[in-house]
Amino acid sequence: MIKKISLFIVVIAFSVIFNLLTQSSSEAASVGCTKNADGTAIVTTPGVKPFTLAGTSTTVDQCSQEPDQYKIKFYKAALCSDDPYKGSADPSFESCIDILSSEKEVILEPDVDTNLLDGEDLVLPIGSYNYFTVIVHNHLNLKHKQKYVLASDPTSAANIFGNSSGNGAWCWSKAAVTTYANRIADGSAGNYAASYNTAHGVTLVASGTGTTNARLECGSDEPSASDIGWATEIIDDLADNPEEDPFSADTGGYFSVENDTGITGLEMAGALLKTDNTSIAANANEARRINGTFKYSSPIIISENTTSFKLFITTYSSVSIDMAIDTSDNNKIWAAKMGADPFTIQVKTKTKRRRGAWR
Repeated sequence: MIKKISLFIVVIAFSVIFNLLTQSSSEAASVGCTKNADGTAIVTTPGVKPFTLAGTSTTVDQCSQEPDQYKIKFYKAALCSDDPYKGSADPSFESCIDILSSEKEVILEPDVDTNLLDGEDLVLPIGSYNYFTVIVHNHLNLKHKQKYVLASDPTSAANIFGNSSGNGAWCWSKAAVTTYANRIADGSAGNYAASYNTAHGVTLVASGTGTTNARLECGSDEPSASDIGWATEIIDDLADNPEEDPFSADTGGYFSVENDTGITGLEMAGALLKTDNTSIAANANEARRINGTFKYSSPIIISENTTSFKLFITTYSSVSIDMAIDTSDNNKIWAAKMGADPFTIQVKTKTKRRRGAWR
C-alpha cells in the first residue's frame, strides 16, 4: 500500500526542537559559547582562547552557532529500512525509498518552511524506517553575522579584527572558499596540488591573521543584509584530524549528535562520494558529495493514517566561527573564517487520529 503525503523542510531554532523532542532545556545552555544575558552576543576574554564553552570553564578559539542562512544543494533524500552506510565501501540504497532523487538547492533559515518537492505529491510505502539518508554537494554555503562583547563588561563592545582593516564588535561572512581541513591548493607541503582547484571549480584561500587572511569583515556597526556574503566551506576530508591524518572518505562509523545539539536517540554517519552519487571517493579531488545517514532509536512509521511528513533540520551549531590569535600583537583576535559543521535531520509525521499534531 502507498500513501500520498506532503513534504516540507523546516529549520527550527535549537530551543524549539530541543523542547519538542526532549521536553527539557537543561542541555541547551551547554551547547555553543557563553553569551550575554539576552543571548545576542558572544562574550570575549583576552587570551589565546578568548571564548568559553557555555556551562563550562573550557576556553576555545572558535564558536559553533546557528547560521542565519545555510544553503545546501540536495541530490537525494530517502527513507531506508536497512542501513545504507557501509563505511569505506560504496553505500547501498537498495532498501531506500526516494523522497527526492533530483538536484534541488534550498536555503535553510530558522523557523522557515521550505518545500523540497515544489508542490509535488510524495508517495511512500507503508512501513517502518530506522534510517534517513541524504546526498548533498560538499560545497556548503553560509551567511551569518555575529556580535561580540567583553566578558568583564557585557555592555561594552569587544574588538575583533577582520579583512580590509575593519574592526569592532560585529563580524560577518564574505565571499571566500575554504576547506574543512584548512588546506589551500598551491602544491606546497600539507596542501593540495593546483589540480584541486580545477577539479572543484574554485580558488581556495588561506585563513588566519592579518587583513589578507582574515576572511570575515568586522566593524563597529551591525551590517546590512547587502553587506553579508556567502562563505563557502568544502567538506574535503572526514578524518578525525584532517589537518594531520591521511585522507578518509568516511566517518569511521556512527556517532552521537547529543553533545552538539542536545538531541537524544539520533546518530549519524557520513561518507564522501564522487559525482555519480554512488561511489565512495578515493581522494579529495574526487570528493564532491556528502552522503549523510541518520539512524533513529525509534523508527519512522508510515501508516494508512499518515497525512503529512516534515524534515526537521537542526542547524543550531552548523556554522563554526573560527578566530586566529596573533600572540605577537597582544593576542589580537582576527576573524579567520566561517566553517560549515554538520546539520542533523529528524523526521516527524502527522496522522489523522492526532488532530494534525506533529509526532
